Amino acid sequence: MPVIDEVLHDCGLDFTPTDTTPEMAPPTPAADVDSGDAETVPPSEIPAAPAEAPLPPPRVATALELFRWLPRAISAQTHLPEEAVELAAFWVISTWFQDALTVLPCLVITGAAHEASRVLQVLSNFCREANLLSGFRRSHLGVLQWGCKTNLISEPNLDRRTAGLLGNLTDKNFKVVERYSLISYAKSTGIYAGENPETHKIQNSIRIHISPASAEPSATPQWLQKMIELLPVHLSQYRDKNLSSVRRSTWVPSELSSEPAAIAAPLGRCLANAPELRQKLVALLKTEGKQRQSELSNTTEAIVLEATRTLCRDGRQNAYAREIAAAANHLMEARGESARLSPEKVGHTLKRLGLRTHPLSQTGHGLTFDRATIAQIEQLCAVYGMEDTPAEAENLHRSQTTENKKVE
Repeated sequence: MPVIDEVLHDCGLDFTPTDTTPEMAPPTPAADVDSGDAETVPPSEIPAAPAEAPLPPPRVATALELFRWLPRAISAQTHLPEEAVELAAFWVISTWFQDALTVLPCLVITGAAHEASRVLQVLSNFCREANLLSGFRRSHLGVLQWGCKTNLISEPNLDRRTAGLLGNLTDKNFKVVERYSLISYAKSTGIYAGENPETHKIQNSIRIHISPASAEPSATPQWLQKMIELLPVHLSQYRDKNLSSVRRSTWVPSELSSEPAAIAAPLGRCLANAPELRQKLVALLKTEGKQRQSELSNTTEAIVLEATRTLCRDGRQNAYAREIAAAANHLMEARGESARLSPEKVGHTLKRLGLRTHPLSQTGHGLTFDRATIAQIEQLCAVYGMEDTPAEAENLHRSQTTENKKVE
């Protein structure tokens, strides 16, 4: 480590312990706990060891230092925006603590294929024992179990079944049946899932969307090449020092809803003694959630849902697929869109959303608005970011109250 510090310092990166602020100084050996704000002793106040004492162990980089270096190294090789770079850096650190975590969040990349390929290659330099994979199938699990610790997959034609499998593989509690055995194949995974941000959802995932770049990254400077070589050493030593405290950590964010909190918790536990980084992580996931809802609000699914909810709140007992299609096309026309949806397209969209149509009469299929279906529609609308106006919320409350009185 002293040699590594010297090389990085010569590159003008100022990574030596004496250049860090007190809160970024390395923790003392006794402070190996997950307090989130453990005090550290500045190097100037550490008493000198007796001449006959053995040399102290090499300095280990802090989470704050790693988070300074990783985004800089990733940004220098890609065209990712700052928020995406920081999310990727948090995820990279978590790949070094897979054996201390139960949930292993998946990094999902969408957008321009060339740029995404570049990002996967860059991340492979910093993740723990990463392999770049072309495509992914369930039959690959046996080989991948022993081949690496981190999977970086290019699967531009991701289907629903594979997305569901990858989502289950983020949780060690889920096992896969192999002949007469139950085996856990969970491991950290980053995947390029195609150009469309509306790709099939993967459970416990964070998403990065990449826009096409106008130019290739500039030539690799000397300091970057040295950083690519040395950062895995820093990450490995950081893991060795903090593995036990990460394993014991029970940190859970309080400002996030259940789904993003399940992703933030394992990522944040890998940030030993860095409460400010955990706050940044929470803020990034909040922003990512809002962006995701904004993207979802313009999808075919969102338009069909909005049309279905409108018909449902009209007090109807059911609605044909052709009626939902007409309402959806009216919404699209009002927004200035020229595309139109057929009843068949609406039926397939409702099926993808988990709302299965059935024969209403000899003239066609549709949905029956029973209590369970209404609740499911409202839940889906919340996922797609469709908030009620105060007037709509009041009308919904009154209709539900009236229905409950009728039932009584």
